[in-house]
Amino acid sequence: MTDPAPAPHPTPTATPALAAELRTLVNRLAHHLRTPGLRHGITPTRLAALAALSRHGPVRAGDLASTLGITPASTTRLVDVLVESGWVGRSRDPGDQRASLLALTDAGTARLEALRTEGAATLAHEIERLSTEERAALADALPVLRLLADRYLDAPAHPAAHPRGALR
Repeated sequence: MTDPAPAPHPTPTATPALAAELRTLVNRLAHHLRTPGLRHGITPTRLAALAALSRHGPVRAGDLASTLGITPASTTRLVDVLVESGWVGRSRDPGDQRASLLALTDAGTARLEALRTEGAATLAHEIERLSTEERAALADALPVLRLLADRYLDAPAHPAAHPRGALR
């Protein structure tokens, strides 16, 4: 027996209401998508660091801190845990031998990919439960969601650092 369809919510059209509803729903969904990481002892911050290193390649600790929006002291503790776990390695920066670069190890890449695969499988199961029309609506929304996500990825981590309208 399938669950009854949820009661439809009014679709907000005013920009502030749309933004508030989207933020709430994305956060709720993201919480559930992080579950595989939490089951494996990977906190959201650790997962974000692994994903950032996967996206940006070898980076200095300060650049990772900026990307994640955390303090240098927090980054030091975070990197120590990731290095001890074997997911991140340190190497000398060829441009400045006093500095080091952080990069995913093969084990870190494998762990991140396993978490992504597990999360995608869980989400796929839920998407399969949607009607054909609901799946089509979701597919139609993906380009806009990708545009918003890409704008955030290309912007500084701290909202205070964004000039007004920088995400346009």
